[in-house]
Amino acid sequence: MKTILHITADYPDLYNERKTLAIRNLLQNTSGFRHLVYSINRTSGLGGVQLIGRQNDVTTICYKAPPLGVFLETFLSGVADWIVNDLQDANEKVHLVHAHKLSIEGLVAQRVSKTLGQLPYICTIRGNTDQKYLRLKLEKRAAYRQLVGGAELLLPVTPWIERYVDQTLGTDRAPKQLLPTISQRTELLSPQPGNGRLVTVFHLAGWRLKGIPNLLSAISGLRAAGTLVQLDIIGGGDEHHSQAIQKQIEKHDLDDQVRLIGAVPHTEIQARLNEYSGFVLPTLRETFGMVYIEALTAGLPIIYSEKRGVDGFFDDMNLGVRCDPKSVQSIEAALLRLTGNEPHMKAELARFQAEGFFRRFNARNVSESYAAALQRILDRDRVTGSGEVR
Repeated sequence: MKTILHITADYPDLYNERKTLAIRNLLQNTSGFRHLVYSINRTSGLGGVQLIGRQNDVTTICYKAPPLGVFLETFLSGVADWIVNDLQDANEKVHLVHAHKLSIEGLVAQRVSKTLGQLPYICTIRGNTDQKYLRLKLEKRAAYRQLVGGAELLLPVTPWIERYVDQTLGTDRAPKQLLPTISQRTELLSPQPGNGRLVTVFHLAGWRLKGIPNLLSAISGLRAAGTLVQLDIIGGGDEHHSQAIQKQIEKHDLDDQVRLIGAVPHTEIQARLNEYSGFVLPTLRETFGMVYIEALTAGLPIIYSEKRGVDGFFDDMNLGVRCDPKSVQSIEAALLRLTGNEPHMKAELARFQAEGFFRRFNARNVSESYAAALQRILDRDRVTGSGEVR
């Protein structure tokens, strides 16, 4: 069985077990390979790598580096060298390296590949962090161009980040394959006539980043113009988070239109969503946003942010409305369009559900597509004669 070396900062580990489950779900659903994970964690400092522990083929390490990516390549080189030494000490045989983010893990994987004799590597491109580094670290773009140029395959998680990297790094001809985040709730619920209310779902701690201030401003603006939009906010969080949102609701005098529902068990969320007229989340930052897929599979058209989250998956499909999350006017227009076209959008959504469009987001399809990509690279590498490094 071939061993895939995974380098990731987003894997639940012995340092932080509350990280996102996205990468763990992908690997657990991808059979036929041994997945050897190095989970890396940054702490403030000036160099050094510490082993935290090992568990079930997951090695947890911490490295010290300044915040904001200061001297990024220098400190990540130390991480790469530590991983190489650890692999050699354990006499591990690795056949392919997967960096699960371009901006950080990609630099580690590139050095690991080079040190181990040009071991083939692939790289996921994730929207939030990768876009931030490419936008702010202009002096690093040459290094990133070299990184993506040497990758056997790039795996953008959404179409919008693929387009962004094509524009900034010139990767339009590079081998690429979309790798959507696996959605855990993909049971299809047929769209139903809604209850006249819109709904949003998020952990209340992130209410600002989820665009709630502008959303409430938009609802208030529409009310002044004579249109009432009703909204339910579902999500758990500390009391001070709910109090902060409630103050915003009261500030806009929306107590009779906007309700805080509280947490709903994840096993019940799709059935609950199915009752509503539509889903809205004008988030300011979002790498993927599984909640949008959960809303669509629950039968709701969506309002989503341009160049964030799931943007690009539904071009030319009347399943929702794209908005500029920084523009209250854009959100107002999206609200009017969704509420005014609910029956038509739900009819379109029912058609795409029936045609199997949403299968591309379930665990089986994503993992099978990923496994096939891994196998193609390993087969090609065997033919060309490079690869397995001891």
